[in-house]
Amino acid sequence: MTKPGYRFLIIGAGVSGLTTAHALSREFPGEVLVLEKEPEVGGLLRTIQRNSARYDLGSHRIHKAPSEPAFRLIQEVCQDRLVKNERGGKLRLRKSYIDYPITSFQMFRGLGLLESGLCAVSLLRHRLIASLKDKSGLTENDNYESYLMRRAGKRAYRLFYEPYARKVWGGEPSQISTTAVKKRISMLSPTLFLKDMVGHYTGRSKNSFYYYLKGGISGLVESLARRVRENGGEIVTDVGDFFLSIEPGAKVCRFRADCPQTVRFDTLITTIPLDESLMKLAPPAHILRQIKDIKWRGLRLVFLHVQGEPLLEGESFYFPELKYIFGRVSVPKRFDPAMQPAAGETAITCEVPCSEADNLWTASDREMFDVCLASLRRAGLVTGRQKALTEKNFIINLPKIYPVYRVGWEALVKGLLLDSARRFPFVYFSGKPGLFLHNNIDQSMEIGLMLAEDILRGKAPQEWLGRLDSFHNMKLRD
Repeated sequence: MTKPGYRFLIIGAGVSGLTTAHALSREFPGEVLVLEKEPEVGGLLRTIQRNSARYDLGSHRIHKAPSEPAFRLIQEVCQDRLVKNERGGKLRLRKSYIDYPITSFQMFRGLGLLESGLCAVSLLRHRLIASLKDKSGLTENDNYESYLMRRAGKRAYRLFYEPYARKVWGGEPSQISTTAVKKRISMLSPTLFLKDMVGHYTGRSKNSFYYYLKGGISGLVESLARRVRENGGEIVTDVGDFFLSIEPGAKVCRFRADCPQTVRFDTLITTIPLDESLMKLAPPAHILRQIKDIKWRGLRLVFLHVQGEPLLEGESFYFPELKYIFGRVSVPKRFDPAMQPAAGETAITCEVPCSEADNLWTASDREMFDVCLASLRRAGLVTGRQKALTEKNFIINLPKIYPVYRVGWEALVKGLLLDSARRFPFVYFSGKPGLFLHNNIDQSMEIGLMLAEDILRGKAPQEWLGRLDSFHNMKLRD
């Protein structure tokens, strides 16, 4: 049982929420309560156990050059569980694989001499037209398609960027905001091309590594949760649902874990999806209508098992082309051999982008197993001779993973957050889903640390939201 009241109530035990809980519980021991709907902490950074093996929920890593405050905390709480691995990612482009993360030079190499030349001509043509119209930069009415057409050329756009957008966001690229460009994709330019080429041949671009946790990425969130509890904080998991009652002088949360419980709180920090948080705050009718315009993209994680090894080295493989059902494929035991101790077989995680209720989301497990295995064979990762160990296969559905940055999303999201801050000056939104963000692990932790710092300095939610643009401008490292 929890105690009757807490200074801080945090909804969601993902990495951002736990980072904030860790910082606040240091200053206010026994005054932090974290509620989590899943049986384990971690959110997307959970590591599950099945088949006498361990599986992350997709391909997760701590990228090189992480945020310094976040990395200090990671080192502090994880200690010797933190390991440094050489990166071996590859991207399938047309009929070949190239090293990933890609550079513009590698992309041109992967396309081949003829196609590269045609792309270069297309790029120069669009750059010339843009310069004559004085539209080489970002314009007010730009979208993903128009911006990339100008910056990369029509041919490269059709070959790479358009299918990537349709697969990841599931809609018309012309309806996607340029945010999707600025956050994730390195633009092609002659200067960048030459820089990449020099780096490739001098070896400067080959120092690629990442950090990982022995036994799975959940080691990070489990370590944070342990520290929160050591600081006197409480974490309640397997919370089916929660209800907020906000009256003058009385802020109450009712939830059920082992039994129904009621707690009072002073400050609420929510890291669950933005639309779900807003719905808990009894919004007026006009806010309800706007909430419906918040859109997400989900994932179906298809865990396949085959005899033997994949034909290519590397731990992660990326597939922007639409002919492959998945966007990314990873091999858990290549992150850490202890993830899959059984010899002679390999688990392969296929990440299939989709939206709730679409055909991929509603397809049967059997259909998904067959289509993913066929795509792996078409991609040359496994052969038809490798036996599929179908009895070990399973699927996990994750409904709200990627925010869909439609044109005009900024005004919608900022308006909703600022309205909430005015009506509820004790509610802070944070984390990837809470702030409608798409970012890396260390960036989520950095945001969690910033929030704790702002709260400890007495800054109100409206002041906290003054940081929102900087959060959305964080560059996503693939």
